[in-house]
Amino acid sequence: MNIIIIYQKKNLPVLQKAFSTIIQSKKFSTAFVDSTESRKIQPPDKNTIYYLDITGIKKAEIEKQVKKFNTNGHYFAIIDLKNSYTDIAWFFHNNACDYLTKDMLVKPLPEKRMQSIMKLKGITPKTQHAHNYILAKDSWKGIVPGNEYTFCFLFIEILDIGELKKHIGSEHLNQKIFSFRRYVEELLYQDDGRCWMWMDATGLFIFPFNGTSVPAIYSAIRLIVNRLIISLEHTVFNQIIRYRIAMHIGNTVYQPRGKTGTIISDCINSLFHLGQKYTDEDGLFITEDVYSFLNEKTKKLFMNAKPFEGRQIYTFKYK
Repeated sequence: MNIIIIYQKKNLPVLQKAFSTIIQSKKFSTAFVDSTESRKIQPPDKNTIYYLDITGIKKAEIEKQVKKFNTNGHYFAIIDLKNSYTDIAWFFHNNACDYLTKDMLVKPLPEKRMQSIMKLKGITPKTQHAHNYILAKDSWKGIVPGNEYTFCFLFIEILDIGELKKHIGSEHLNQKIFSFRRYVEELLYQDDGRCWMWMDATGLFIFPFNGTSVPAIYSAIRLIVNRLIISLEHTVFNQIIRYRIAMHIGNTVYQPRGKTGTIISDCINSLFHLGQKYTDEDGLFITEDVYSFLNEKTKKLFMNAKPFEGRQIYTFKYK
């Protein structure tokens, strides 16, 4: 289920802490959207609950937003950090799923709360549907911002970054990370890949999917096999870098880099979960979607790993 929190800027830290347990859960895809950007949100499926932060908003605007939710048939809930409404029942009479006050957000919200809402409203977990690939004509030349396409996604993250921060100054560490990022970008660019998001020591690269093969798998393998050489010769780390890679194929609405904050995608959330929660080990992990497009010779380089979020996972046999 998707949970979209439409927040007022000053309240973001409080809400991130309040929803921390939900964010970490494998059962939910959670996104925070600034209220000023909320109109640009791509319409989600029916398994979505909007949490609207009404703190400081005029009553007329709130009523307008509630009416819009109901008109579109969207589930919604309210966040009221100033406890400004005495007639809370009005919201429930207008189909609200939940109402959170400041006192209720002191501690992280439990998963059970979301599960109770789902049961109350008859929301069923989204089942995995048959593949519906949307291929762009002529690769990147045929991709139009705002439209949905199928991509091969590659997640890469440097491990032990917390320990590195303890021993390396932030400016020096940023230089090291940048050198690694630049090398990866140059390598994956050869496979028609682009760096779509980069946060601290974590990157997401996307490749327009051609419907028949996954050329980027060989660059991913090179990144794993040549980790020692890459660490010492192609970056300024001057020490062995541990990193993990996860790959998946799926659909998402495309927006240019820097304008991806309003994209809500189960596919992207699932990939980040795989990359960050599946294992603490370095290595290359791919979903069954990627594995199915490998040739038989390449498939032999991978072995079955434990399933994750309903998908079979395969790991590269390099050790």
